[in-house]
Amino acid sequence: MTHTDSHTDVTAPLLQVSGLKVHFPLRPGLFGKPAAMVKAVDGVDFTVHHGETLGLVGESGCGKSTTGLAVLRMTPLTEGRIVFDGEDISHPDAATTKRLRRKMQMVYQDPFGALNPRMRVLDIIGEPLRVHRLTRTRTEYRARVMDLLDRVGLKAEMADRYPHEFSGGQRQRIGIARALAAEPSLIICDEPVSALDVSIQAQVINLLEDLQRDLGLTYLFVAHDLAVVRHLCHRIVVMYLGRVVEVADRERLYQAPRHPYTRALLGAIPIADPDPEIQARFNPSVDGEVPSPIDPPPGCPFHPRCPHATELCRREAPRPIDVEDGHSVACHLHDPSRATEMTHPEPSYQEQARNIA
Repeated sequence: MTHTDSHTDVTAPLLQVSGLKVHFPLRPGLFGKPAAMVKAVDGVDFTVHHGETLGLVGESGCGKSTTGLAVLRMTPLTEGRIVFDGEDISHPDAATTKRLRRKMQMVYQDPFGALNPRMRVLDIIGEPLRVHRLTRTRTEYRARVMDLLDRVGLKAEMADRYPHEFSGGQRQRIGIARALAAEPSLIICDEPVSALDVSIQAQVINLLEDLQRDLGLTYLFVAHDLAVVRHLCHRIVVMYLGRVVEVADRERLYQAPRHPYTRALLGAIPIADPDPEIQARFNPSVDGEVPSPIDPPPGCPFHPRCPHATELCRREAPRPIDVEDGHSVACHLHDPSRATEMTHPEPSYQEQARNIA
């Protein structure tokens, strides 16, 4: 079973997302026009290369799952362009959408909610085989399902059971098998282990790694657990309030994070008996609540919570700056052209509190 066409140009990115915006109308206003818009994704750019795992990380509500749904063409775009395997899929017709469904699949966060409780595992996993007519006989159909069960570490006799008869980890394996059935080249994993116990998380992550190695899969991995992301992902995109704030390869991001928000996320990872010198490199937390995507702040979206914010940050959104090869950050602190405007940052919330006291 192969997932890479012989004519595919593996040197070109498998997926390119440019200027992606996904806005949702909140409620109708006068004359039926929307009174407000939820800016779930507000100008996102990234690429995913063949055979790699790209992580999309950020707090809940940052737009990472909506980005995944937009890539799958399961939610309409407000603006932007998505190119998959050299083809512009920003506004696909029905035939193109069906073809894309075979090439791109999804593994969902809730393994129980993603499986039809009235269908046997045989038919759940085999559904893509029927929809895309990938088998010709019932014997071939059942053999393919048995092979998929074996690939994800489940026994053949489980094919005739129903989802409620399995544990959470086993149900997620069933979901992975169903995604593999269509022989996709890209799988979007939407927090696939967040609902599982820690020991089961490690087993599922190892399974995803093995499948990627054996089948040449490419993953877009959506998560908020940075410890999981570090183990699986090759490169990481950090999102905040619908925008990308930092992009880097795994080791560079963890060893030398540049954006204050990325530092705060890494500082929130629990560490047993942490070295104070190591912890001092990161902000342990950020104050305040995440602003509403209905009314995002002007300028840099992180400035209301940033300990380094200046008037420039409140006035103007930063552009992505390449600080190293393959490492970009959207922060005025790292823009040499704005250095003179960032020399006197406002005091952090903690410093303000100490001054008041």
